[in-house]
Amino acid sequence: MADAVGQPRGGVPHQISNLLRLADEGGHKDIVAGIMQAARVQPAAVASRLVQILQQDEVSVGQKVAAYEGLRTVPLEQGMEAGLIGSLIAVASQQMRAAPEEASSELQAAASDTLAALAGSYFGPVMRELQKHLRPFVLPAEFTLLTLGKAMAASVYRCVPFLGITLTTMQTVMRGIDDSRRRGAFCTALECMCGAISTYVRSWERSTYPQITLQRFSAHLLPTYRYLLSAWLPSEDTEALGPVLNILLPRKDLQTQIDGDIPLLLALYGKNIEAFYITKVLGQILQASSSKNPIPEVYVAAISHTLSYQVTSKAQRPYQLCRENHTEISHVFLQLGKGVVVRGCSPDERCMGALGVTCSL
Repeated sequence: MADAVGQPRGGVPHQISNLLRLADEGGHKDIVAGIMQAARVQPAAVASRLVQILQQDEVSVGQKVAAYEGLRTVPLEQGMEAGLIGSLIAVASQQMRAAPEEASSELQAAASDTLAALAGSYFGPVMRELQKHLRPFVLPAEFTLLTLGKAMAASVYRCVPFLGITLTTMQTVMRGIDDSRRRGAFCTALECMCGAISTYVRSWERSTYPQITLQRFSAHLLPTYRYLLSAWLPSEDTEALGPVLNILLPRKDLQTQIDGDIPLLLALYGKNIEAFYITKVLGQILQASSSKNPIPEVYVAAISHTLSYQVTSKAQRPYQLCRENHTEISHVFLQLGKGVVVRGCSPDERCMGALGVTCSL
């Protein structure tokens, strides 16, 4: 039964509680739609009730996930009390960082997404909360890293003052990360931050802060690149290298250093390392190399010779990711071909021949 203004008896708290109980029965689409409708009239009351529900231990995971989904539809920038926003940040941060036995990954992801969305209107408070849990030499929670990356990617110009200290701290924590999930989260966050840096460098004048040069950013990233290459890679955690290299390689002095890593990578073939991951790193270096300053010809010949052997030799040990490696080798040869064209030289016969063999596999 409705009251005079169309609200069910018991008001907004009762309405929201009834909606969330439906979460235990299935999909959240109708729940979120109901929350959106209520929030159009009383956004503060809806947000307050949702935060109260999130703070209750007896509420099911499904209801809390639905509450987070609903909160992301509420216009939180419209006259919210600082205390309410602080409570939301605190509860989302706690649930995002909870141990696996205390919170499901679904709840952690929902809390993380909500914090990242909240950073759009309350970047400072959200970032301060995240920075509290990213401390030097202390292993961060998986979702702390993921949320940092998402928040910075969504707020490029406001994140600039935090990037230096964040990247420096990440250098210290990566040395203690040995589990695949946290490594994956670290690499995802690093990709997001590199994307934010690239956007900022292209349009820094839109920021209200003094300009930070590419040289300063690359100084923070070079030690991270070095550690990734020496301790983590080649391994499945290779995707972060591409965005890092996109920032490092425009500097000619750093390009010379990184080009010097190519012989070390080539020497890893035949050792107890999956060949696909080595080839992936080589491809990322070539992809990020400037067309105005491609890798030296001596390295082109070395890569062509080594990868030709990878494709044509029957003596090499069988790799688990053999087909994936052959696909990646074809991409490397295409990158080499582009570099040869830039130099105005004839394509290396070995390079082109091996590419033909690779494509026929």
